[in-house]
Amino acid sequence: MSVYIVFVLLMASAFFVAALSIVPPAKVRRRDGTPLAHYPHEGLWEELKRQRLLLKDWRLLAMFIPMFASEVPIIVLSSLNSLYFNIRTRSLNSLMFNVMQIVGAIWIGLMLDNWKIASRRTRGVVTVTAVAVVVIAGWIGLTVWLYRNPMDLLNPPLFDWTDGPFGGFFVLNLIFGMNMVILARLAGLVKGVLAGGVAAAFGTEAAGLPQLHVVAYNFTIQAVGLVLMAVMAWTCVTATSCTTEESVSPPAEVQAKVGKELEKDDHAS
Repeated sequence: MSVYIVFVLLMASAFFVAALSIVPPAKVRRRDGTPLAHYPHEGLWEELKRQRLLLKDWRLLAMFIPMFASEVPIIVLSSLNSLYFNIRTRSLNSLMFNVMQIVGAIWIGLMLDNWKIASRRTRGVVTVTAVAVVVIAGWIGLTVWLYRNPMDLLNPPLFDWTDGPFGGFFVLNLIFGMNMVILARLAGLVKGVLAGGVAAAFGTEAAGLPQLHVVAYNFTIQAVGLVLMAVMAWTCVTATSCTTEESVSPPAEVQAKVGKELEKDDHAS
């Protein structure tokens, strides 16, 4: 009971931290003193209308599968962890899985913010490609591991970390831990679709399907999602959108750059 109380208190503390720490967006300033953006308050019905318009955006529809498949490895790895390993080994695998989520987020952030690659589009494609290599390698490795370590559900092996099969699974666990996405209006939709994908993954486990079939299903939807993400990164990512949004105040250096480009266009014409 004490463990659950601690978790409830930690989650509840987020409200107080947010209430005391978050600054109103209108008061946020860049180093040069310019505001970031000004988003006027919109009523409930206006928000509902804009939410409806989101569902007509083909770019959002194309991202449904990537959102749906984003967290399915959690279900697969958790099920295999509980079926194949004893309690202390499960605890180690779970701990390292979550540690690698932090490492993976930092890794992806470093690639997306790598200014050595000037183009945002190129950074997006490179990042998606790198993630795809890791994810596909993980699914292939997991398939091979399951072939080599078949399991009888009535007599699970309960391997320890001193047993041979642990090493391969541990590496795969680290790989999938790195595989873990949007504006305020999209946040609820992203989590909703993501939750649907997790529920479907739970369904494949609850149906009693062979683990290889479960892996095949989840591998397929993640692979399709990665292809769609690569297409979106290449076709939809622009250099910047801060000069085209009425509510956003672009940085001074961006305004100067855009001004120079407009002057070049005027001279050319």
